[in-house]
Amino acid sequence: MLNVPLFVSKKEFFLTLIVVLCIAFLSLLIEFYHFTKLTKSPVYLSKATVQNHYAKTNEKGRTYDVFKLKLDDLGVEIYTTSWRVSSIPIKSRVKVKLKVDKITFYDYLKGFYAPSLSLYEIYEDDPPFDVKPLYRWIDNQHENEKIAELYKTLLFATPISKELREEVQKWGISHLIAISGYNVGVISFLLFFFLKPLYQFFQSRYFPYRNATADLTIVVLVVLFAYMVVIDFVPSFLRAFAMSVLGFFFYSRGIKVLSFETLGLTTLGLLALFPSLVFSLSFWFSVAGVFYLFLSLHHFSHLNRWVLLGIIDLGVFLLMVPVVHTFFSVFTFLQLSSPLTSLVFIGFYPLGLFLHLINFGGIFDAYLLSFLAVETHSYALVFPWWILVLYVSVSLLAIRYKAALYACLGFAFFSLFFIQ
Repeated sequence: MLNVPLFVSKKEFFLTLIVVLCIAFLSLLIEFYHFTKLTKSPVYLSKATVQNHYAKTNEKGRTYDVFKLKLDDLGVEIYTTSWRVSSIPIKSRVKVKLKVDKITFYDYLKGFYAPSLSLYEIYEDDPPFDVKPLYRWIDNQHENEKIAELYKTLLFATPISKELREEVQKWGISHLIAISGYNVGVISFLLFFFLKPLYQFFQSRYFPYRNATADLTIVVLVVLFAYMVVIDFVPSFLRAFAMSVLGFFFYSRGIKVLSFETLGLTTLGLLALFPSLVFSLSFWFSVAGVFYLFLSLHHFSHLNRWVLLGIIDLGVFLLMVPVVHTFFSVFTFLQLSSPLTSLVFIGFYPLGLFLHLINFGGIFDAYLLSFLAVETHSYALVFPWWILVLYVSVSLLAIRYKAALYACLGFAFFSLFFIQ
């Protein structure tokens, strides 16, 4: 099959760019219409689904509830609070009255806080797809709440508590717990692995003229889309799914799939369709991770595949250090084991899923608790914004110049000696 570039002329590139800009303009118009609907009056009444719920205590010692809600009629996610501490669980249906007179369009796109004048659970109104039985299915297989929370986050992208987040961050595996391209790759591999023999059995007898790869890819994409609906369109998974769809489309037409052009088009297309992704850190971390993966493959693909497998995770980990630590300062030396942990995850994820399917999900609980409980010292590693801008600029130059890639790797490595 041919491996032609995505754009064969400047004309194609600029036409595609114009189409993307038109889509972005229409998306912003739709979002502005929703914003005007939200702020038409100072108070907005709506039904919503609870995305997250946790308690906080202020400096005066007063405890209050923080809710992350997804409004039914607008599909937008908002934060609100309630001083009446309640036990409304995640994915519950609520009716909320919000004070929205000070919300700007920028706030609306970014994700905003609006004080609630009233908020209460409604029991007769079920969500379109109730995932709470799936959560209970996980809970029933674990005696420890923390491990149940870990698996629910890993399998269904549920919100993660502060305690578990800190334990995951000290190992540098937040990118594994957050559903993203890793999950897309593992799920796709498993589906191909189990479905291909069955497909080939029927293909050889009834439809030998069909293309097994094309047909199975469509099945995999349908399953991935259904899974994305269940986890409520997590930005990092959305990016990976969109790249999978575009990759299949390009591959079927002989266009090079693993390319910076494909990543760029996917990123711009998603931003055009969903403008609020501009403010999503998980989305940008996902894009950055794939970019540095492509960058490593671009310059080191000539190496032996086993050597490449051994260094690729370490390279991506190092290259992501300045990006991640511009926003998060906590650093531990346990994070240096992240490349090895990423390799272990490739086997752990499908095994954990399989064990839960056969109701033996708690087998590894004791080991996971020991893993999370490992003591370590935390350090501060933080980069100012101007360094990030400079680093990203050099990273883009590294697409063409290998020396720029070595400069990025060297900077990321030696920055570890300046932890505080």
